[in-house]
Amino acid sequence: MIIEWKSICFILAVLLVALVMIKIIEIKKKLNGEIKRKLFHVTMGLTMLILPYIFTSVASVGLLGIIALFVLYLLKNVKALKKVGSVIYDVERESVGEIFFVISVFLIFCLSKGNKILFSIPILILTFADSTAALIGKNYAKKNLAQSNEDAKSLEGSFMFFMVAFMSTLVPILLFTQIGREETLIISTIIGFNIALIEMISHTGNDNLLIPLTTYAFLVTHINLDVQSLRINLLILGIIFILVTIANRVKAWSKIALVEAIVVGYLTITLYGIYALIPPLMLFLTVMRLPKMKENEKHNLYDARIIETNIIIGTAICGIVAITGLKKEFFLIYATCYAMHLVVNTFVRLKYYFKLDIIDNILISICKGMGLVFIPSLIIQKFVFDGFVNIPTFVAMIVAIILSAIIIALKKKNVRSEEITINNGYMHMKIVLSLVLMISAVQYLQLI
Repeated sequence: MIIEWKSICFILAVLLVALVMIKIIEIKKKLNGEIKRKLFHVTMGLTMLILPYIFTSVASVGLLGIIALFVLYLLKNVKALKKVGSVIYDVERESVGEIFFVISVFLIFCLSKGNKILFSIPILILTFADSTAALIGKNYAKKNLAQSNEDAKSLEGSFMFFMVAFMSTLVPILLFTQIGREETLIISTIIGFNIALIEMISHTGNDNLLIPLTTYAFLVTHINLDVQSLRINLLILGIIFILVTIANRVKAWSKIALVEAIVVGYLTITLYGIYALIPPLMLFLTVMRLPKMKENEKHNLYDARIIETNIIIGTAICGIVAITGLKKEFFLIYATCYAMHLVVNTFVRLKYYFKLDIIDNILISICKGMGLVFIPSLIIQKFVFDGFVNIPTFVAMIVAIILSAIIIALKKKNVRSEEITINNGYMHMKIVLSLVLMISAVQYLQLI
């Protein structure tokens, strides 16, 4: 294994010089924390663009990342280095964005496998669109879209993100590929729009991970499509946008949560297929409607982070399917995930707002998850994939749905009242994740 030490030292030297130069400028010009941070963010991004030209070894880039993370740790925690480290860490908000930046660059380098277009476009968007949106939003924003405990997101900042992301995709594809002009325009529009929405729903610096990875996912799934398929995808995105805009009348969802629904809807269709939209759609259409909301629960607000806890496992499965191509093998696991989320959410509503007996509550919740998500998904499995999963896996799915109701009942046994909070959302997600892993283990044992 060859380690390209000269290239590693060159990149580290450039970044350290940039860090010192920005610190000198700060002393002379009195820069605020956000501007300093964004200056270094842009410098890092521009420097990362040359990685495919000076590195051929994944191990070398991985070592560079480890060294960079260690240096970041020193800059944040060693007293003698904190003055220079203030270029990155002198901001009021908590963020782990710099760590995600290093991780995302390494992942994109690995995934792109030397393809400079697939590497450069995600890094360009991360470098310029993110910084532009942050600075415009901070200095010129008038319309804040966030509610509750969501991170502030402005309409002005998001529009500028879209424009920069659009150009960061359009120009490289036009200049360095043979893709047609209409195809390039559609691809750039789809990526710019979706990544702007992803930036809008990100928080605590995770945009530095989400933006490049989802940009890469959209590139690899769209860049080789013919113009007719791209037109259809653009139409689908428009339809989802219209449907979610209509759903804005549902007061229980925040605006950012509705934005998240657009992203998840299109991402699900892109990575898995239009039939994969049915399980999450049934969850979100029926969780607050069967039974109808009572007055005493209408004060609850489902913000983006709570919605995120309900979709993150399903979206991750979509990503796994996109990488492995195992659509048939994963579909019922994917559907069972959403069935369990429906069971858990229904149990909570029935317990605290309808005051049902615990046995009745468990039975109704199970029936709702089975009837509205799992059974329709069995029909899809049969007619789309022409077959079912093996019997032990099927049994494991039924058991998991039943267990999700029993576990949430035990968790809530001594809780007298319930509020819609992020902590409860994470607790529900952990229940579903543990049961999804159980099902996956059973299926894996049957396949080996």
